[in-house]
Amino acid sequence: MFASSQFADLWHHAGLWLRGYALVLLMMAIGAVLERRRPVELLHSRSVQRLNLVYAALYMAVVEGLKPLTAAASVAIVNALGGGMVVLASHGWGALASFVIVLLTVDLLEYAFHRLQHTWPLLWKLHSLHHSAVDLNVTVTFRHHWLEAAIKGCLLYPLVGVLFKVDPWIVGATSLVFMFGNYFAHLNLRVDLGRYTTWVNNPQFHRLHHSARPEHFDHNFTQLLPLWDHLFGTLWIPAKHEWPATGLDDGAEPRSLLAAVSWPLGMHAARRGTLERKPVPALDEEAK
Repeated sequence: MFASSQFADLWHHAGLWLRGYALVLLMMAIGAVLERRRPVELLHSRSVQRLNLVYAALYMAVVEGLKPLTAAASVAIVNALGGGMVVLASHGWGALASFVIVLLTVDLLEYAFHRLQHTWPLLWKLHSLHHSAVDLNVTVTFRHHWLEAAIKGCLLYPLVGVLFKVDPWIVGATSLVFMFGNYFAHLNLRVDLGRYTTWVNNPQFHRLHHSARPEHFDHNFTQLLPLWDHLFGTLWIPAKHEWPATGLDDGAEPRSLLAAVSWPLGMHAARRGTLERKPVPALDEEAK
């Protein structure tokens, strides 16, 4: 009976992973079509894109396998701290207000954690895998270290449960917004939002965060709303033709699955700004 139950759980998680990865492939395919219309950079490494897709599959499998652990940690934290301090409505206009409150709360937590990733050396060793992308495109969306997801699942997201008692469908709806926003922000797409460029995270705004140019370091941390960058002094408003090259100081980037998995152990994962830099040319001459 016990073995049968374990097999059923494994099969369940495998099914969730398969459906999730199918959705990732679909979203990345849509992103690739959009990127062909007005790309920031014309030539991207096909081998690196394939590596990103394979790495995304492994990353999602590990994250799915960790769900029982993160769920248990989340329940323990919520119970220990007395979850649901504020009860949020789940019907009518109250549900819309609850959606906005949860969205803003999660976005603020994401912003705070993202700043820590650039401040604490250990977190940066993990996060630098994502920033190592010289070719920034939709396939980079899931190029994160799995430990980052575990930390968020165990320590960050439970704070929402501590603060609010809210119907799961509202949390799920906010998750969809963040999912689509995450794909959009990483597109290799030259899109000009004009006066709205600092209203929502977008390919140009987020590209500045990935910039290899030192003047752009430690700016535009937001996951969804640049409001937080504005409030906490990390906002960099992109100029019309500001589309810088991306990557790390030394240009290091994993070229194999093994290199990506073992990335935090490498010497190249030092903090940005500590290495001696050479000038990095802008991609668009009109930016001068």
